[in-house]
Formats: sequence, structure tokens, C-alpha cells
Amino acid sequence: MHKRMIILLPLLAFLTHCSTNNPNSGSGTSTLPVLSSPARAKAWGAPQVVPTKDGYKMTYTNPANDKERVTITGSRELMFFLYYPPNLKGTRMVEGTATKVDEAQLWKTALIAGQKVKWYHAHLPSANYGNIFRTLGAELKDGAGNAGHYRIEVEGTKNQMQSWLSELRFDPK
Repeated sequence: MHKRMIILLPLLAFLTHCSTNNPNSGSGTSTLPVLSSPARAKAWGAPQVVPTKDGYKMTYTNPANDKERVTITGSRELMFFLYYPPNLKGTRMVEGTATKVDEAQLWKTALIAGQKVKWYHAHLPSANYGNIFRTLGAELKDGAGNAGHYRIEVEGTKNQMQSWLSELRFDPK
């Protein structure tokens, strides 16, 4: 129990910092709602949280399988976006033979906190990582109307991507 409190106290202090106005920050007027995954925290433990110059990067990793993870990047700044999903490129095993892949993709959509986001398959698996899926940098608003820009990256399967996106929530203030 004490070990959990030691881990959670710095996390809570950081989340409080992110979700309040900071008059000394660059813009001074924007609040960044904290998007997180209470379900992944419950299943896998507290995330690793790294402050960035304009927000945060929060990573949940499955302790039983390091090729299953969810990374949330939250920012006050606009994130890049794409008009079309990039082709899926790489190597895939087909009937025991390594085959080069260059496949066109269509956007997939999901709801995060009741708001529609587009996502795509970013990388095929390799020896070092699993399949990687990404959302575009999307503007999302919390229940109070405060907006932030978010990108979510999932290492896992397509079904896990869909499921884990649906678990994301804005932290209550």
C-alpha cells in the first residue's frame, strides 16, 4: 500500500499541475485537460508520466508483455495532421516467406470521451515492437469545455486499439 502511495503522489502532483492554469506558463490562459486511462492503470499499474514543454506524455505498459502499451501525448499546441492515412509499409510473413508490404489504408474512427477521432496502422510488428496504431493529433474537450490536443499511440492489436481508445477519460478536477 505504501509503495503505491509513493508512486501515485508524484503522479497526482503532476496531473494537478497539468490541469490548472499556470500564470507562469507560455500562454498563461490555457488549461490542458488530462486525458488518461483508469482502466489501463487498474490492469497494468500507474503510467510513466513525462512532462513536456507544452503538456505531457503518459505511457501505460503491460508488465506481462512489453509489446502492449498505450501512450497519450497531451499538448496545448496544435499537432500535425494528415489529409490521408499513409501507406502501410514494411515486411509481413506470408506462408513462411518475408514479403514487402506497401498497402493503401482508409481512416478508421473511434470515440474518445464521446468525440470522434481518426486513426491508422502506423507500423507492422518487428522483433523489437508489436503492431503500432496512431490517432491523428486531435483537439478534444473535457466536460467543462477546456480543449487540448492529443495523440494516442497503441502497441498491440487492432482490437486492442479500438478497446483501449474507448477506455480513455478526462480526469475530473
